[in-house]
Amino acid sequence: MAGSDTASNFARAVNTKEIRMRRKISLALAAVAALFCTLPLLAHHAVSAEFDASKVVTLKGVVSKVDWVNPHIFVYFDAKDESGKVTTWRLQSLPPMFFKNSGLTKDKLLNGSNATVTAYPAKDGTDGFGFLLKLSYPDGHFYNLGGGTAPEPAPAK
Repeated sequence: MAGSDTASNFARAVNTKEIRMRRKISLALAAVAALFCTLPLLAHHAVSAEFDASKVVTLKGVVSKVDWVNPHIFVYFDAKDESGKVTTWRLQSLPPMFFKNSGLTKDKLLNGSNATVTAYPAKDGTDGFGFLLKLSYPDGHFYNLGGGTAPEPAPAK
């Protein structure tokens, strides 16, 4: 009888090890599957996929509209050129969750003040479309909307 208890204990120990091993393998496979599912999301959200990070445009004007929505905030900026012609730029930014604890709101962007914007233009040359990096005001306060990639605005002419 003692032999039968030993065999039974041995069988339970083997089963327990198999169960643990199967759980570890299942967990590892689930982690790999989750990683592969998120890779396309990372590629979609790469700024360099849509915008030319080797060029920076500087615009002067006023924020006319803000779409504070997921997956990206869009800021519409009425920029004046030297001749006084106004062009409305559609500037993509980061998702709203990036600004959750910053105090930045849609209303703060729509304050009606003159501002200077730096942005990456669209790679495909689409006029009036870019990735918003920084929104600066004449009094010196600014919003970095590009996730830390914003260069200093060009000096005023």
